[in-house]
Amino acid sequence: MQTPAEENYLKALWHLGGAEKEVSLQALAQKIGATPGAITDMVKRLAEKGYIHYRPYHGAELTEKGANIALRVIRRHRIWETFVSQRLGYTGEKIHALAEDLEHLCDDEFIERLYVYLGRPALDPHGDEIPAITPSLYPLTRLRSGQRGRLQAYSNQPAIREAVLLLGLQIGELIEVIRPFPVDGALWVRYYGREHVLPPTLAENLFVDIV
Repeated sequence: MQTPAEENYLKALWHLGGAEKEVSLQALAQKIGATPGAITDMVKRLAEKGYIHYRPYHGAELTEKGANIALRVIRRHRIWETFVSQRLGYTGEKIHALAEDLEHLCDDEFIERLYVYLGRPALDPHGDEIPAITPSLYPLTRLRSGQRGRLQAYSNQPAIREAVLLLGLQIGELIEVIRPFPVDGALWVRYYGREHVLPPTLAENLFVDIV
């Protein structure tokens, strides 16, 4: 989990081209408006978490993990800008200022619901593209106890399709793994507010992005 400050640094690096090249700490300091000492402390922390590659006295570059987080924050920001502009009537610099605060206050599930509510806009009020997010998919069995994943796909085998239908699962549904069931490697999960036990073969053929 990232703090708002960490998300702001990753976002700043992305805007400075840090997904494709190394960004100098001087350029990052100018973008963030922080002291060199604060910049150095933060980039060291981000490097320890695997979000950036950092070369002392040179600069920082986003890892794939860090770039993905930055893109998600930018997506949240631009969706919030669209909401406060279109639905609440805010204009000018207030749009950006509100989005700067709101982008840190919601999870991906909320922002995707907001995006659908707004009619899946392609651009924010400034004409900037709202970036799409390509999820990394994993079989449900990869999740640990307490983790949640959003169902994005499942095997096309007839038996799997029938099981998904019988269990009322739908693409986009949020599934929480409670823990492995003590018999046969089945998975104890929660979705739609109810608990279920999924057979291991089914759980292995449900593909989710971890949220």
